[in-house]
Order: sequence, then structure tokens, then C-alpha cells
Amino acid sequence: MLSTSYSLTAEINRQSALETQIAQLQTNISSGVQVHVASDDPLAAAQIATIGRQQANESVYTANVKVAQATTSLVDTNLTGVQTSLNRAKELMLEASNGTMNDSDRTAAITELQGIASDLDSAANQTDVSGNPLFVKGTAATQIPIGNGTTVAAGDSYDEVFGSVTLKDGSTTSIASVLAASIAALQTTDPTARTTAVNSSLDALDSSADHISDAQTDIGLRETQLNNASDALATSAINLTDQRSSFEGTDLTVAAATLSSKMTTLNAAQSVLATLSKISLFDKIT
Repeated sequence: MLSTSYSLTAEINRQSALETQIAQLQTNISSGVQVHVASDDPLAAAQIATIGRQQANESVYTANVKVAQATTSLVDTNLTGVQTSLNRAKELMLEASNGTMNDSDRTAAITELQGIASDLDSAANQTDVSGNPLFVKGTAATQIPIGNGTTVAAGDSYDEVFGSVTLKDGSTTSIASVLAASIAALQTTDPTARTTAVNSSLDALDSSADHISDAQTDIGLRETQLNNASDALATSAINLTDQRSSFEGTDLTVAAATLSSKMTTLNAAQSVLATLSKISLFDKIT
């Protein structure tokens, strides 16, 4: 009788373990995940944790890249507008240099140059969607992390873009000063002095245009760097997801086959249990 009772208890325990395994397999199949806690597979769990940290880091980098791309796009558009304004200022000064402008024309040109100067001042003080300046005054532009050990400046330095134009004589000045000098040149009453001032202004405007062109090239290079970083992060995200799935994901074919096998075993075991139960009951009666 003891032997039969022991066998019955052992079989109940075995079936209970099978039911637990079947329930786990069903969960794995329905969730698509086979490592829920570290004890399910310690080695795989360690790999999953490492990949998870990398995914978290790259998620931040991806967000940073998007913010930086939006900012560099604004800077690029801004500089294009600045270049257009400088070109228009040069056109006005060229008209003045040919000696055909009368007093009325000069007054109109001065008014337009004053408008251009105001537009350039607005451009130099433009902000991004978060209210941060595109051109930071008094310091270098903030470096944004876009990868492990990789940063990029989305904005620009106000001083470098608008305050450090190198003139032909080697001296430096600001774009605002160049425009102010152009306006002053047209306001000069003495024709000879005015001609000299206008010609000097034309040289300064050329230097300003070259300076902004260099800034546009620089921002273009950073935009390319950001685009490349975006593509690399997108590819990495796919690879990391695949790697994580290889450790964490459920192999549905294997899991389904294992589930079917264990359910068959359980059904057979339940038949055995029913037989043992009858034997046990008979022992008690006799």
C-alpha cells in the first residue's frame, strides 16, 4: 500500500511539473518571448541586458540626431537668406558705383540697405523651435552627442558667423559693421569720397559673402554627418532587435513541437494517474 501511495504522489508531482512547463510554453508562444526573468536562461538574460543598454543609448542618440537635423536645417536656411541679402546689398552698391544714382536713388538704396541690415540682425538672433539661439553669442555652439564618443554642433557661434569677417587687408569686422559702412558710404555727400567708400564697401561685401559661403559649407558637412549617423543608427536598431530576438524570442516551431510533445505526455500520464488512483482505492477497500 505504501508503494502504491508513493507512486501516486510521485505521478501527481510529475504531472504538476508538466502542467507548469506547458503553461510556460503557452505563455512563450503567445508573447513571442522565452526569457521573462534571468532564471529562465541566465546567459541569455545577460546578453539581453547588454543589448538593452545599447538600445537605450542609441535611442537617445537617435533623438539627438533628429533635434540636431532640425536645427542644422534652420541654420542652413538662415544662412541662405543671409547670402541672398548680402547679394542684394552688393547689387545696390554696384549701382551706386557706376555714378548713375541721383540723390533720390541713393535715398531709396539707403532705405533698402537699412532694411537688409535689420533682416540680417533678425537672422543673427533667430532661435530654434525650443527657443534656443541658432547662433550662440560669446561661446562655441553646444556639442550634441550622436554616438559613442561622437558629437556635433547643430547651431553655430554668433561671433564666428556674424562677427569675424576677414577683409582683404587682413583685418576682421562684423557683417553688421559692413552694412553700416555701406549705408554710410551712400550718405557721403562728397562725390570723390563717396566713390572711395562705395568701392571699399563692395570689397567688404564680397568678403562677407565669401565668409557666409564658408559657413554654409561647414553646416552642409555637419548635415551630411548627421544624415550618415541617422542611417547608421537605423541599421543598428534593426541589428540589435534581431540580436535580442535571437536570445529572447520564442522559436515558434520548436516551442509548438515541444508543447505538443508535453501535452501528449501529460495525457498519457493522466491515464496512468487514473489507474494508480483505482489501485490505491482498491488497497484501501481491501
